[in-house]
Amino acid sequence: MNNCTTKLIYLLFFFLNYSYAQTISGTVSDSKGNPIKANILIKDPNKKEDVSEFVIAQKGIFNYKLKKKYSTNGLLLEVTAIGYKKYEKLIKAIELKKNINFDIILLKEEVEKLEEVFLESRKRPFSIKNDTVVYNVESYKDGTERKVEDLLKKLPGIEISDDNNIIKYRGKSIETVTIEGDNLFDYNYSIGTKNINIDLVKEIEAIENYSENKLLKGIENSDKVILNLKIKENKTDLSVTTDIGFGDFPDVNKTPINLSSNLLAINKKHKSFLITTYNNVGENSSPFNYSGNQFNLEQLKENQYLAKQIIPELYLPLVTKNNLSNINNQFFGNLNSIFTFSEKIKTKINLYFISDRIRSDQLSESNIRINNQEFNTFDNNLIEKKPIQYRGDIELKFNTSETSLLEYNLSLRDESIDTNASILSNQENDFRSYLESTNTFLKQNLDYTKKISKKEALQIKITNTTNILGQNFNIQPSTLNDLDFGYDVQNNNNKKQNTSLKALFLGKGIKNNKYSIDFGFKLNNESFNSNLFSQNNTQIVTIEDSTNNLDYKKNVFYTNGSYNWRLGKFTITPNYSLKYIDQILEQEFSSSKSHNLVFEPSITIAYKVDRTSYFNLTSGLNRNTSSLQYFFTNQILIDNRLVKKNIPNISLQKNKTINLFFSKNDLFNQLELYLGASYTKQKGNIFNNVSITENTTEIENFFLPENTENIAINLNFSKLITFLKTNVKLSSNYSIFNSKNIVNNSGLRNNKSVFSSNSFFLKTAFNLPINLENKTTYILQENKNTSTFLNKSIENNLKLIFKPYKEISGTISYDYFVPSLKNKINNFSFLNSEIIFKPKNKNWMLNISGINLLNQNYFIQENTTDISNNSFRINLLKRYFLVNFTYSF
Repeated sequence: MNNCTTKLIYLLFFFLNYSYAQTISGTVSDSKGNPIKANILIKDPNKKEDVSEFVIAQKGIFNYKLKKKYSTNGLLLEVTAIGYKKYEKLIKAIELKKNINFDIILLKEEVEKLEEVFLESRKRPFSIKNDTVVYNVESYKDGTERKVEDLLKKLPGIEISDDNNIIKYRGKSIETVTIEGDNLFDYNYSIGTKNINIDLVKEIEAIENYSENKLLKGIENSDKVILNLKIKENKTDLSVTTDIGFGDFPDVNKTPINLSSNLLAINKKHKSFLITTYNNVGENSSPFNYSGNQFNLEQLKENQYLAKQIIPELYLPLVTKNNLSNINNQFFGNLNSIFTFSEKIKTKINLYFISDRIRSDQLSESNIRINNQEFNTFDNNLIEKKPIQYRGDIELKFNTSETSLLEYNLSLRDESIDTNASILSNQENDFRSYLESTNTFLKQNLDYTKKISKKEALQIKITNTTNILGQNFNIQPSTLNDLDFGYDVQNNNNKKQNTSLKALFLGKGIKNNKYSIDFGFKLNNESFNSNLFSQNNTQIVTIEDSTNNLDYKKNVFYTNGSYNWRLGKFTITPNYSLKYIDQILEQEFSSSKSHNLVFEPSITIAYKVDRTSYFNLTSGLNRNTSSLQYFFTNQILIDNRLVKKNIPNISLQKNKTINLFFSKNDLFNQLELYLGASYTKQKGNIFNNVSITENTTEIENFFLPENTENIAINLNFSKLITFLKTNVKLSSNYSIFNSKNIVNNSGLRNNKSVFSSNSFFLKTAFNLPINLENKTTYILQENKNTSTFLNKSIENNLKLIFKPYKEISGTISYDYFVPSLKNKINNFSFLNSEIIFKPKNKNWMLNISGINLLNQNYFIQENTTDISNNSFRINLLKRYFLVNFTYSF
């Protein structure tokens, strides 16, 4: 074990042991030995006027575990009781290293008049009620927060992904964010967290073991987590918040604009949240991500219903928390309403509209080494992407009786994306391309729940979806023919339909052990056709081996079962899935069929160490099918240098997984620890055969019954060091992935990829006008084959938080990036600042910000693969200043 690892382990044990406070105990009596009810006040000797902690000696007896650490001056023990003289005792710091017992005798006090005494204590920042943690918003605010999301990032136990805005609580992704118990947003909860003014919220509840269907509460074995916003009493009828932001781009003939207005209306019969926004400063107020390749939570949940885009859209990396790479022009509007017509009928409506124009200047360079050959490629892309989406959702809930519920959901979405690009490359020609993508999606759900008894319930679920996806790609001049001034045209059309039916029986047995069993089927029918040709003003030339026409059907009949067995501190949950999978793949000149009976067992064993910590072990076997994107046989043109095709195979993949982790979440001592390891082994997978030259790349995917393995280790540690008033977080992720591929007619190559990310974060909370937070992240990427490609990068994010007066606060943030420690020339610095003026008891706020003050024009990312070192450069938003006025009523 190296020296750094040893120090880390000692540090962890130090903080774990540090959380255990000492105990003071004893008795309080009068001179005759009679017990006295008294107040035991604990104070800092240097701040005698402040009560740090207190306990009441009921019937003259007290026993109290200290929750705070005290300075080298020790602590002052003050004992008071009505009719008795005050007793004081100074306890030195050295005495606090052991538990202390007192026998205190109070003397009678002869007074003519007793003054009124008030005992005040600071409200706890959180409280725990069964499966719910209630955070008091005011306890965590420092004056720099504007929206709910700003505060969520500061709450212990909660994390928000910067890439896709997914919120996790104690390591679990939350299902949604409700308002006063009503689910307005479903999976698109970032609409609420990014746009609701934090001044409207008094409490945030984190609710575990959540059941939205009230008939299933206490019956289903739910591991769902949600957050619930409790609104201030005087804000529950109608609240409107308007943000008006204008500024200046000193280096561009353009005006930065950031406008938004939202309305929150709540009463017994109705809840609504309405928002409209417009900005050109990189903000994304919507839940939809058109600037990157990250899926939001809704897309992850609905992945099985969605057709896959063969030609990918624009990718933008996240550059600083202001997302400087997103040079946008976005308008977003959204209405979310719940109407309660009666105790039996409730309706929800969600309407969305988004329009954007994203511009990007990207330079991709690669140094490629294959089979003793080495060459370089580059492409400089000027891209403009214009997405438009219309969407409407409706939900109807009808309690047909006190023990039955009928639910219907309908979602209709229509989306179009136009992408233009000008490409300067190392090829002989420069190119212009145009990609038009259209996407229509219809989803319907019908759920019926019948509560048979207090311990049993039956659910029937019917789902039907249709997704139609079309892509038309043009590029000029032709990359495949020598036609003068000709161009290539790639057309893709995909239609995916799903129908499913499930009958689910849930029950609660002896000692509240819970079980479930379900039966059902899923019918999947997917068709895909594509054609590729070149043309000029006089002729059309069909490209050889470029037409695809295929139909893929996958029908699954299944039964699943689960039993949740509690045995002391152990919870054992065995699960099974029995499936009959029927696959048919039909292409123009070929057909293949597959019929498989699959048994997939798994087990989860949890051991509860104490109230705040537990071990969890999960192991299972499962079989997966491939998706249609690996079934088309003939080539599809992706861009000016890349074509893809497949050798289709509908064989099943066999997967074995083992996950083990330890979790400790002690909110009282502000301690979080997660240590986990996972191992996945796949037999049968999709591999690729890559042929690369200086001007072209061809990828052919194929299936082989070979093994791939992935090992991952994760560590997350967080602790509030009370005596330093500093919160520290340590995060470390390490993974090894073994895979195979073929490159330029080589044999099957074994590749080993290592990825490591380590970060250290600290934030102070001194009673001073200035505090700081800092996060340092170190990333290592290593790929090994016949040669080794290695890249190391480092990032440091520093923020200074100022609050010289109650009405004035501000921040200065400095981000420093080193994309490659080998090449320290391309280092990047970003400076941002913000000043907030918020008058007391006023409905308005003024915000002045300066973004990218050092005017960094571009940013570079470095990464490695098994055959190349790659560099990706992207232009950024220019330096700008913004004055934002917020008014609420």
